[in-house]
Amino acid sequence: MAEKKPGLAMHTNVDMSHQNTLIFKTKVFFDSLKTNGLKVTIDKLYQHFYYKVKGVDFSTQNLHDLTLTGDYKEHGTALVSTSKDFFSRIFSELETVAGKKIKKELFIDYGSGKGAALIHARALGFKEVYGVEFAKELHAVSINNIDKLGLQNIHALYQDATTFIPPKETTVIYFFNPFDQVVMEKVIANIVAQKAFFLDEVYLIYGRPTCGTLLDQSFQLLGTKEHESGAVVNYYKV
Repeated sequence: MAEKKPGLAMHTNVDMSHQNTLIFKTKVFFDSLKTNGLKVTIDKLYQHFYYKVKGVDFSTQNLHDLTLTGDYKEHGTALVSTSKDFFSRIFSELETVAGKKIKKELFIDYGSGKGAALIHARALGFKEVYGVEFAKELHAVSINNIDKLGLQNIHALYQDATTFIPPKETTVIYFFNPFDQVVMEKVIANIVAQKAFFLDEVYLIYGRPTCGTLLDQSFQLLGTKEHESGAVVNYYKV
């Protein structure tokens, strides 16, 4: 088991199960209606029921009692799946702050959970998608979700994020507050070490950037956006 470094803020696996309740989902519905209007809200509802009919599970889940791999089991966070609407918005924002169209070659999601961002990235047009998840049960659900939707070229890996080396074809990397500074330092080091081998420009999206200062030191910060939900997203060029 890895030792915690003194002076680094540690994540705790805060109970996020309230996001699966009817009360929370009703609030999300009315917040969307107020912020996005009727059409967008109906589209989101349609997507939700489509996945439900298909048997796809993107529900929020804590890490307690799950089977975790690697040396950094205490450094992860609860799973909160990225919605299709949010994913489309943040990718559009990335292109805006980058000032160009981003090549949709290979997408990586660190802390991929049940595969929501992987599925959304594939739907958005990425040719190849990789997800890295250290919780065995979440990984199994992601495989099931991908199979039920009949998707190809999605590689969901049950792996410690610190041991994953980004492929040379990578063009976009995604974090949504997946782990703390201890793990993030090692993941950043792997990305930096691979930088000379990337075939094209690589961009990084970091939602709820609790370790943003670490990324600021290694990558070029292109911009920051705060969404109506309160979620802050940082955009970087690697």
